[in-house]
Amino acid sequence: MSKSNLPQEFLNSAQKCNFDKELFKKEDIPHLYVESNKVLSLGQIPGIKVITKTFRQGVKIKLIVLKGREIEKPIFFCFGLLQKKAKQIILPEIILEENSKAKIFTHCTFPFALNITHTMKAKLVLKKGAQLIYEERHYHGDYFGANVLPSFEAILEKEASLENYFILNQGTVGKLKINFKAKLKEKAISEITTRIIGKGEKDDIFINDKIILEGENSRSLIKIRAAAVDGGKVFGQGETIALAKNAQGHVDCQEIVIGKKSICRAVPIVEVKHPEARITHEASVGKISQKELEVLMTRGLSEKEAIDFIIRGKLD
Repeated sequence: MSKSNLPQEFLNSAQKCNFDKELFKKEDIPHLYVESNKVLSLGQIPGIKVITKTFRQGVKIKLIVLKGREIEKPIFFCFGLLQKKAKQIILPEIILEENSKAKIFTHCTFPFALNITHTMKAKLVLKKGAQLIYEERHYHGDYFGANVLPSFEAILEKEASLENYFILNQGTVGKLKINFKAKLKEKAISEITTRIIGKGEKDDIFINDKIILEGENSRSLIKIRAAAVDGGKVFGQGETIALAKNAQGHVDCQEIVIGKKSICRAVPIVEVKHPEARITHEASVGKISQKELEVLMTRGLSEKEAIDFIIRGKLD
């Protein structure tokens, strides 16, 4: 165990996923570290409350950011498994009270996964005027052995805002099924971004991001950026439903296909049920241009390195 109370393997994967290593060193960073169903460390600061309850296969978590409090330091969650074969269930409930503000980083890591299942069922409630940036970065190891099932249900009350990021661009994926659903009240704003690379025939990615604009002047953006390489499979669906006056949304799905047997499907869905609402969409599935490859290869990159560089650039 490292000085940060995180297993060294989790620290290594967090750094692969470009988390700032200072997050693990500073004692005043609010955090929760979980391996399997064990709480390794819990750090709280004024302005937040964290309650945990363990059960046989996982942990139930309740995080509350108190009314009117702005949490300047990021809150850091790490959930993972060190076993090669295991199951884990994480049940977070995150509540931002009225006019509060926070940023949460979550790292989910399964560095040795051969046959693991990780299920997360998260509930987010943002009260009036609350602001949350939530960023989740995954590492599933190098053996295509993860089965990961994250789901999110979010409610944004009047004038609340949510930026949500899901990123998996290191290591293999295995099987991944993401379901995100948010309901927005009056003048609420959400931006949902998903970035994933599938790197082989055993990588099977399903993305379903859905926004319901229930309140007047609510706004949303769904961005899906994904790549299927060397037989990987990606299904990306972004759906926005507008129910209220002046509700506005946009769905943007962009995917890249590289190599034989790779498959990408991009499905934008827009539904408008008010004459003064507006939803737009765009979707593309494309390839890497030969010219881009040649330029990078003349600068000393191998073909594989050049492809990886281009994919990451397009996904970002």
